[in-house]
This record gives sequence, C-alpha cells and structure tokens, in this order.
Amino acid sequence: MKPHLLALALSIALAGCKPALPPGADSSAEGVPIDRIARGEIDPRIGLGAPFPTWAPLPERGQVTGAEVLPPQPPWGASAVIMMRIDESYDAFTASYRRRLDERGFELRSIPIQPNLVIDAPLAQFEADEKQGGHIVYVTYRGDNRARYVQLTFWSPPSPPPVYR
Repeated sequence: MKPHLLALALSIALAGCKPALPPGADSSAEGVPIDRIARGEIDPRIGLGAPFPTWAPLPERGQVTGAEVLPPQPPWGASAVIMMRIDESYDAFTASYRRRLDERGFELRSIPIQPNLVIDAPLAQFEADEKQGGHIVYVTYRGDNRARYVQLTFWSPPSPPPVYR
C-alpha cells in the first residue's frame, strides 16, 4: 500500500477508535486553566502528578488538556510537557508568549517543522533558548479550524542542542 494511502487509512481507523463521551463524563477534556498549573497545583486527570517546574515560563492564558513532568533522561536533563487549547489566533499567542519569554530571558525563533507522524503534523514550530541558564522551550502548534492547540516542551540542562542558534 502506498504511504499516503496507509496514513489516510490509519487516520480514519484511529478516528473511529475514539468514542464520543456523554456530556460531563470527563471534565479533563475541557482542560484546566493554565494559572492553576502556574500556582503549582497538580491534576492527575490531565496526567500532571507533580508540580510544574517553577523556572518554566508558562503562557498567561489557555486550557491545559495534558501535562507531565519527567525525570532526567540521560544524557539530557529533566523535562516537562504541556498540551493546551487556546482561543486566540496562533499569531496572537506567539506575540504574547514571545513577550513573556523575553521577560524571562529567552529568545524565541521559528524553526523548520521537525519530522512527525502525518496524522499529527505540526502547523509551526518554535524554539526558545535561555540566554543564560541552559533551559530550552519548544513550542509546537497543532490543530485545525475547529480547535487550536499548543504543545510546550521544556528542558532543563543539560538540554538537547537547539535546532538553530
């Protein structure tokens, strides 16, 4: 089977595997406000079993639908991931988050989209490295015209080398 047909068949099959939930059955699908994560709260419903790193510059707004804090993964340091739904445009989010990153000593730049699965291909990717400190943040935009999502991946030193400096 040709690769693009296989990807199409796989995406159709995966969509059929996700049954619709009755209203109110899973409040984690709605997400939790990002400010709760910023205050150090945990929420096992979204996968967050430990407080998020305080050094991580979180956005001001958004509904977190998934989050995880991971221990060091040699040769790299600890990491943390947030998947969040945003109501604003990607351009507006980028402008707002760029200001927040700049205030915290990070420089944000666009990078080429890294290889991913066809069914979850990013729309755009950015990288922000800390001018002094060695932390890195990867920003990945995902979604469609119905919902916009941002995946934020945070690395503590030693962090993977930046894609571009």
